[in-house]
Amino acid sequence: MISFKPPPQLPVGYQVSVRNLFGITFLSVLIFVVLGVIIVQLDPTIFGPNRNRAEALLWFALLLTTGVLIATGYVLAWRTPQRWGIIGLTRPEPRWIVVAVCVGTVLFFLGERADHAFALGILNDFRTEFKDGLSDQMGLISLFAARMVLLPLTLEIYFRGILFNFFAGRFGAEAGLFVSAILFAGLFFRPDLSISMAYGFIYGLAYGILFMRTGSLWVSIAAHGTLGALIVAKAAWG
Repeated sequence: MISFKPPPQLPVGYQVSVRNLFGITFLSVLIFVVLGVIIVQLDPTIFGPNRNRAEALLWFALLLTTGVLIATGYVLAWRTPQRWGIIGLTRPEPRWIVVAVCVGTVLFFLGERADHAFALGILNDFRTEFKDGLSDQMGLISLFAARMVLLPLTLEIYFRGILFNFFAGRFGAEAGLFVSAILFAGLFFRPDLSISMAYGFIYGLAYGILFMRTGSLWVSIAAHGTLGALIVAKAAWG
């Protein structure tokens, strides 16, 4: 039976330590910066104002994913018998992937309706920022790759696999859920539209609950990726 009630225990068997958290965070940032400097030296225009924003996002996502994967692998996964299962990258039950896709779809629908009803302009801002990529085949591929695969994988590993387990191990699963969701909401901060952080908080809660119920990051990644893909599709063809 599928239940969304948070269990009192950690979804995975390992408790992330302070050393793990700071080690992964520092090493991720270091790798991201070093690789970013190298890329910019090879192509100074890659993150420039005249560059296709979709391509820039793809490169940003690739660098971020590389940093988080290498850092998490070095600090945790490659040093343990469980490998990546130590943070929850384990095979889920197929039914939960279906549930995750449905959750991502519902989140998109509710967010899109709120954006339209309250004239928030979030989707229009996305169209404006990525207008070149949305009208170009390679740009669309870049946006789908970044928003559907790379960013969901990276952010779920860090916010659910690392941060959630860190706080849940010390204060309980419910506390881990809310603290990680609040921190995740910070990614949605916009000085001109503070309500966008509410989107991030709700998304973070939904992904966290899926992770708690299944113990598999692939479920929250599937929900996150579904939402990202629908946003790109709506902006391009809606």
